[in-house]
Amino acid sequence: MNSSPKVCTISNFIVKNFHNLRRIPKLISIPLIVGINGPQGCGKTTIVNQIIQHLKNSNNLSVVGCSSDDFYLTFNDQCQLALSNPGNKLLEFRGEPGTHDIALGKEVLSRLYDDINNPDKSNVNDVLIPFYDKSLKNGRGDRANVDRWNKVSPPFDIILFEGWSLGFKHLSKSQLEKIYFSSKSFTTEHDSSVLKLVSHSLSHLLSINENLQNYEKEWYKFFDIFVHIDANDINYVYQWRLEQERNMKSLGNGGMTDEQVIDFIDRYMPSYELYLPKLRNQNFFCENEDEIECKNHEQHYGRHLKLVLDIKRELVNEILM
Repeated sequence: MNSSPKVCTISNFIVKNFHNLRRIPKLISIPLIVGINGPQGCGKTTIVNQIIQHLKNSNNLSVVGCSSDDFYLTFNDQCQLALSNPGNKLLEFRGEPGTHDIALGKEVLSRLYDDINNPDKSNVNDVLIPFYDKSLKNGRGDRANVDRWNKVSPPFDIILFEGWSLGFKHLSKSQLEKIYFSSKSFTTEHDSSVLKLVSHSLSHLLSINENLQNYEKEWYKFFDIFVHIDANDINYVYQWRLEQERNMKSLGNGGMTDEQVIDFIDRYMPSYELYLPKLRNQNFFCENEDEIECKNHEQHYGRHLKLVLDIKRELVNEILM
């Protein structure tokens, strides 16, 4: 089966950077770690699986993939998080920054990387990647039993790590407040993203913003290159997620009602409103907070690829940053 334009474009981007990495003698045995961002429902998991197969078949590379979804808190821990943050709907269910087990994700990434600082060398060839089953608890989801986890064995040439909010970076308090109060004073009632943002209190948004720093500190440092799968209109996620949930239920699995899916996605919209503009317009590896071209642009150029999809999830544009 021929690979889709999305898969071919991303695979070519990965292979080029992989060979560039391997030209450096001291990095000749180091895996390339790829961060992948894409909105809910865009088909990230399918794309990652197809990339793995494509890279194996066309380049004979050893590739493994995992998702930030794999590291969601257990159902019980998520319930406890919600109880500890009364009234904060952004932390009521899984999804937003703060609802992942950061330490577990860091541990698994380190083991996949075969980190020299990993103290447990005896099991370095037996890495278990957690599996989060979204069909459990009537669609609320829960971490599956260990016997359902994915057992893999390093070393790997390529590690793919995907997630809907991977690549989002926290804003300064003043930046967030500026966006929030500008949105709050915005009177056009047809902009649904603005309405979703101001439906939450500033303090609750600041809590999510603070949580993002843990992802930047513990997860982002692993990434060598970055792929951003974007949508022409972020509101496509409503249709995409509804399709996915209906498909899951048609297979006899548990799932959310259409109303629950819409409510679920509503909780993600504030993060898209706050953090997507920077990811869309700035190389992931630039650290400048003012969203202007970073000083080391030439150093970072070519490590960030953006793909833009239409409502049918077809590739309509690609930009190397």
